[in-house]
Amino acid sequence: MRFFVYFLCSLLVFATANSKEFRIDFTDKGMKLFKKRGFGKKTVYTNNQDDKGWYLKAEADGTATGLGMEIDKELLKEMPFLNITFKIEKDFTNIDQKTKDGHDWTARVMVGHGKKIGSKLVSLAHSSFLEEGFIQTSPWTKGSRDYVVSNDKSGEWHTRKINIKELLEKTHGISFTNFIAIFSDSNNSKQKIIAYYRDIYFSSE
Repeated sequence: MRFFVYFLCSLLVFATANSKEFRIDFTDKGMKLFKKRGFGKKTVYTNNQDDKGWYLKAEADGTATGLGMEIDKELLKEMPFLNITFKIEKDFTNIDQKTKDGHDWTARVMVGHGKKIGSKLVSLAHSSFLEEGFIQTSPWTKGSRDYVVSNDKSGEWHTRKINIKELLEKTHGISFTNFIAIFSDSNNSKQKIIAYYRDIYFSSE
């Protein structure tokens, strides 16, 4: 990905006596505030709900479009953990995600310092080809890091928790994020993929 654009979306904030959470809202009300933009064909994002609540479905077919929101740069001081739940219905076949031609991700959540020039980004990604913990500089953008947090091939919902504050300090020397974005793309490989997201939230614990 050679550039990054992010937009506003909705979220929910929850707090208990011992912990705090900052959640993205995938309900119909929240989805009204989501926007997307990209060149050419667009990744299709749709929301739905089951007995566990609301979720987001992403279908990419040679597309690269994201959904995102601006957030308070002070957030990570209180809630340094990012919780993400993925499900992969249809993944890529035979791509090398370490190269420009194969630099697509079925599911990823992006954070960091987003700006027009000189962004410092981290993509928390699912990969069926790379091991969890794999990290690299994006072959397209020097200021972006790909970090594989999921290698789950079960086709079931699975959750990962990442100390995003520590990760940003390690990769970019910053301790904040001013945005969070969901991004499913297949514009380089031209393959069709389907992924699901739910329960994406920052937490204090």
